[in-house]
Amino acid sequence: MGIQLIALDLDGTLLNSAKQVSPRTLQALQKAASKGVAIVPSTGRSFDGIPDIIAGLLFIQYALTLNGAVVVNIRTKETVYQCNFNKEEALFLWSHLQKYDALCDCAIDGELYMEQKTFLKLPDYGQTQERIALMRSTRKETQSIREMLLQENTKTAKMNLLFSDPQKRLHAKSELEQIPFVEVSSSLEKNLELNKRGANKGNGLLALAEYLGIQREQIMACGDSDNDYSMIKAAGLGIAMENGLESIKKIADAVTLSNDQDGVAYAIERWVLTE
Repeated sequence: MGIQLIALDLDGTLLNSAKQVSPRTLQALQKAASKGVAIVPSTGRSFDGIPDIIAGLLFIQYALTLNGAVVVNIRTKETVYQCNFNKEEALFLWSHLQKYDALCDCAIDGELYMEQKTFLKLPDYGQTQERIALMRSTRKETQSIREMLLQENTKTAKMNLLFSDPQKRLHAKSELEQIPFVEVSSSLEKNLELNKRGANKGNGLLALAEYLGIQREQIMACGDSDNDYSMIKAAGLGIAMENGLESIKKIADAVTLSNDQDGVAYAIERWVLTE
């Protein structure tokens, strides 16, 4: 049996530069879904950060969120897999991040939070108005993330850092990679994304496949960024976008067109719909 699950990164992959799903790509998704193929958005965003143009597609039932740390049924809101920091790890890491000259946010109970004082600093870190609007729409405001982390039964899946200075980012990356319980990745040139060691898109994807009774060989995954590396490696057929990082292209089974050239549609048409 051919491909039964297609995992798709969003930004730079399924979404074009205008943050839209092109008509050709939408048609390819619909045709694959009509064949019984599971279409799975796979993103560093939280559940609430998945755009309506994707979450509103009724043939999509599951999503990998927060870099695969939380896999959800977007129709029932059921969590089918999760890999979180424990409370001590979360408190230590959040305290440690305050030393860096960067904007920090944190995913708690499946939603991204940013402190009010951090929101006010966004323009100072070279963010465009479009990017600021996106961050405000995908993050909830709070006075103190530390106070939230101290509450009972909170589940912390991910923390993000956004730098304005690339050298400071590299220095922080080197330091953070030495913390044994932290997995470091990125989806943007200026950010770092921190998950619990073992929480990544690849492991989240394989956990969902097992839950659905789908074999690794029946999975296709498309991505472009560092946080897609594990997913491309885990899939039976890993596809890199033409606009993706060279490191992703190097480990992929094939390279498709760019996200502005209907690369996802091309991959589905070539490797799924022709079966």
